[in-house]
Amino acid sequence: MLRPLLEKTLRPILVEAGAGFDVAVVRLAQELAKRGNPRREDVRGRRAYLDTVAAAYGAIDPARFYAKPPPIEHLGLARVRDLPGGRGGEVVDWSWASGWTCARDDQRAKWERWRENATVHVRWFRHRDRKAPAIICVHGYRAGTFSFEERAFGAAWLYQLGLDVALFTLPFHALRAPVHRRGTPLFPTADVARTNEALGQAMWDLRRLVDRAREDGAPHVGVMGMSLGGYTTSLLATVEPSLDFAVPFIPVADLTDVVVDHEALRGVRVPQELIEAGKRAMALVRPLSRRPVVSGDRVLVVGGAADRITRAAHADALAAHFGCEQVTFPGAHLLQFGRREGFAAIAKFLARLGVIGPKR
Repeated sequence: MLRPLLEKTLRPILVEAGAGFDVAVVRLAQELAKRGNPRREDVRGRRAYLDTVAAAYGAIDPARFYAKPPPIEHLGLARVRDLPGGRGGEVVDWSWASGWTCARDDQRAKWERWRENATVHVRWFRHRDRKAPAIICVHGYRAGTFSFEERAFGAAWLYQLGLDVALFTLPFHALRAPVHRRGTPLFPTADVARTNEALGQAMWDLRRLVDRAREDGAPHVGVMGMSLGGYTTSLLATVEPSLDFAVPFIPVADLTDVVVDHEALRGVRVPQELIEAGKRAMALVRPLSRRPVVSGDRVLVVGGAADRITRAAHADALAAHFGCEQVTFPGAHLLQFGRREGFAAIAKFLARLGVIGPKR
């Protein structure tokens, strides 16, 4: 009796605090960047750069950029621990050579310098006593450490639902970040060409993981991603038609719009011509510019009402684009108060699809 009353009383306070924390984090990051309002000559130079990138990637055949990757051949396995309970589960770390080749020659030489990024890393919670459906979880920006992501995605809870859980590491994050580099990841950044290629690599690596899960006997395979991982999940749902489900959670729908929103928090206005040019430059890897290949009944978008890092408009845009169900929990992006409502909706969604049992 007391706990529901406390939650009802504290909810507005916690939600407001979460929204404020989101804003504070963004403002701190922007302050550290020490950028001011763009000068006219800077706008012209940036516009010229974006137009060049748009022309270069607009000339690439999407079918070639998103070509079907080959199966994983040499899979590294490292046992982490057994899982408690009587299901005979275990946690193992997988690794393999990405094999991604950049679409643009001018990017290939750069990619070869970043050797850590050439290896894909996945932490896998798996049932040893049966073939289980698999959910691939894709983390957000500046994240990807397995110990953190286990908690962020509720990996133990997903496992108890009857799912195998794969924690996927995005390019240039965590174990894939250059060992001597400190600070922000190399993706995504203002280098739009690199961002395009990194998203292409993420699609390549994820599709190989999807195929490997099926090869190992998973009856259903889907993906769930948070924030930047939600963007990646949405993009994958325009690339890989075999996905049984996709769940963008507190997602980014458009990377250009995120920059615009964050700059506005400190009073900086991004010129409209740069907004439009940015979206054209990223059209090849922009979910909202691509046709979904996963039907709307297999997509669930989960947003946070108090999210100030990826505002509700992002979740709204993706739900409209996929023609899918959308649910909203009360909390923010970083302090996800009430997110169990979102996770409960995910369980209900997966049960409706027959991925997990209805009584779980």
